[in-house]
Amino acid sequence: MSTLAANGNRVLFIENTGIRTPTIRDLPRLRQRLRNWWRGTKGFQREGENLFIYSPLLLPFPYSRISRQINRRLVTRSLQRWMRATGFRRPVVWSFLPTPLARDIIRSVDPLLTIYYCIDDFASSSSGARRIWRWEERLFREADLVFVTSAKLLARANSFRQQVHLFPFGVSYKKFEQVRDHAPNAESALKHLQRPIIGYVGGIHRWVDTKLLKSLAELMPYASFAFVGPVQADASDLEACPNVHLLGAQPHEDIPKYIASFDVGIVPYLRSDYTDNVYPTKLNEYLAMGIPVVATDLPEIRRFNAAHGGVVFVAGTAKEFTQVIREALGDTAPDAVTRRIAVARKNSWESRLEKMSDVIAEGVRARRVTEERWDESLRRLYRTARRRVVRAIVVVASIYALLFHTSFVWFIAE
Repeated sequence: MSTLAANGNRVLFIENTGIRTPTIRDLPRLRQRLRNWWRGTKGFQREGENLFIYSPLLLPFPYSRISRQINRRLVTRSLQRWMRATGFRRPVVWSFLPTPLARDIIRSVDPLLTIYYCIDDFASSSSGARRIWRWEERLFREADLVFVTSAKLLARANSFRQQVHLFPFGVSYKKFEQVRDHAPNAESALKHLQRPIIGYVGGIHRWVDTKLLKSLAELMPYASFAFVGPVQADASDLEACPNVHLLGAQPHEDIPKYIASFDVGIVPYLRSDYTDNVYPTKLNEYLAMGIPVVATDLPEIRRFNAAHGGVVFVAGTAKEFTQVIREALGDTAPDAVTRRIAVARKNSWESRLEKMSDVIAEGVRARRVTEERWDESLRRLYRTARRRVVRAIVVVASIYALLFHTSFVWFIAE
């Protein structure tokens, strides 16, 4: 969204309104939402040039009818007031969530165009989110444009509509380029760790193969394993390994510095219905820093390699991972680094948004042409109605004249 704002578009980003009922683990995020609301004006705050953020306070029951009615009233009223205050009219709505509340919000703001960007198979992400599929099907059909991040999501969306656009996640390439060009300073982020450093960026969640990671740490005791991101699942096995370093969540602007400190970046996901739909965001972040990448054999990794000449190393078992990581550690020739960086540049958000913007602009043009022709359609309907009325009058007049001003009735009687 920040890239869209930087390109001159006025953007209001609405923070996540939820796809499931929160649990105890969500308390930190709930506290952060309260802080964000308090810092703003009724939840609205200006983040930068052309970029606004809305942090709504909601009842945390996304599929309850009563909760939905209350939330709809709270959010839509606040949005409509903000839009009047800022002169924000006929927006292009870009939704990442297919929830009932998201659809209510879309209808309330009278959008010029609605885009649904499907980034996950929400129904398989957790048991609490399984009820979302009915609403997602409706949004697939109702949206003016549908974007998806993976081939499997594309196939799913195609079962509800013909035209779907595949736009995987990109990378904020320039931010990574700036750090890469000052590599000596960036490398200090993990200077206290023994090399080689095998790194991972992202949450340690249920889809991360912690058993694989523990085995890797045991098979490679001479290497340091650095994990940058929040711990969202049981990581006790990893914590017990002396060469594993859980660094926790870090400011987003510091992520390039950490990746610059890695010798190899890994994507150690389990295979599941959920991860079969996933295009790992970190993939292009690693490549943007020029480091080798080793990943599990996910469908999107295979598709990525097919498109970019096998730039990512793929492994399955812990022994395969160990062998491939050793191979990747030696893949440091300037040509190999340049190739990885070139692939990341092709997958930058700047490149993605340029193509997305072309699709959106065409959709807006088509919508405006349709709206401009409404008066013509209305006149055509009135002309058709007029012709029908005239025909009816002619028929009635003809019958009247025949019955009362001619001898037709006497002729029939005879």
